[in-house]
Amino acid sequence: MQRSRLLISLGISAAIVFGSWQFLTGSAHPVLAESVSSKVTASKGALDGMTFYGALSPGGSLETKDTFVFANGTFVSKECEVRCKYPAAPYIVRKVGNRTEFVSETKCPYKDAKIVWRGTVDGDTIKGIATWTVKRWYWRVENNFEFAGKLVSQPTPVASMQ
Repeated sequence: MQRSRLLISLGISAAIVFGSWQFLTGSAHPVLAESVSSKVTASKGALDGMTFYGALSPGGSLETKDTFVFANGTFVSKECEVRCKYPAAPYIVRKVGNRTEFVSETKCPYKDAKIVWRGTVDGDTIKGIATWTVKRWYWRVENNFEFAGKLVSQPTPVASMQ
């Protein structure tokens, strides 16, 4: 009887530890897994060389002009870089038909804040949602910003060396 209780207790403990580990690493939670960028390293990206000029808006009414740049495997909003020092960060992509969806997460170097960019490049347009999150003393603020733009420059195809 005591042996079976011990085995059950060990099994429950192992399940709790394994479940906690999966949650903390983001693999059991799709939103966390999608926003974790620390596992992605900068390299040549599918959208590299593309620059879009457009706007960033907290809800459609007040628009702030912005430039969105993909280079060296990273993505950056020039407006966020100038205003808040958010650096260029690695991005990941997936193809869905003719569109390319991307996700990038950048962190503020001097406060506990981050922006998760989720967008779509479709031909010569970009659009999506940027979720800005800042942690305060004992609460958290989260705001969504829409962004959209038109392509102003694109990558030059590499000539074959024959």
